[in-house]
Amino acid sequence: MQNSDIINLFQKSGGYLNSTQLIKNKVHTSTIRKLLKTGKIEKIKRGLYRLAPDELPQHNYFTYDYFDATIGVPAGIFCLTTALFYHNLTTTRPITFDMAIPPSHRNTKLNTVSLRLYRFNEPYYSLDIKKIKTNITVIKIYEKEKSICDAIRLRHIIGEDVAMESLNSYMRLKEKEINKLLQTAKICKVTHIVEPAIKAMTGF
Repeated sequence: MQNSDIINLFQKSGGYLNSTQLIKNKVHTSTIRKLLKTGKIEKIKRGLYRLAPDELPQHNYFTYDYFDATIGVPAGIFCLTTALFYHNLTTTRPITFDMAIPPSHRNTKLNTVSLRLYRFNEPYYSLDIKKIKTNITVIKIYEKEKSICDAIRLRHIIGEDVAMESLNSYMRLKEKEINKLLQTAKICKVTHIVEPAIKAMTGF
């Protein structure tokens, strides 16, 4: 198989292929090594490869590192600072992706992306996941209200200033669901913080 054929194979698969797919298409490891050396593809982790970033389909918001994290950690859900920044609830631009994983999931290290993985027990892990379909894969990220409550719940890790900034930013939104926020706060066991803060901001 020619290099151009392998690149075409990557393109048809959204830019990503794993070892099983490559073996199935009779792509030898020596060919993969050559493509890695020339920069035509990059190794995300053991057994997972991607086209060079400039060869990937473009998205109006998500960059290739979001896709690397999503495909590299299939069980991962963007959370905390990463989710807050996506929802425009914090001015703190994360340099590391925050992802929630199930308690039994192994830690995963990627070659191309810096990750902070948090083991979320139920019901925290499966609650209020927003799924965004793209031309490469489905991005999973927590909804606004869940992201705020997680930030408050784990404020000792990400910082109380970021957690409260997210709540303040949410309360300034024209479209907000206070009841949903309070319901989520109850599930996340942060009602004692969220409810008084909302009352202080609204004057009730």
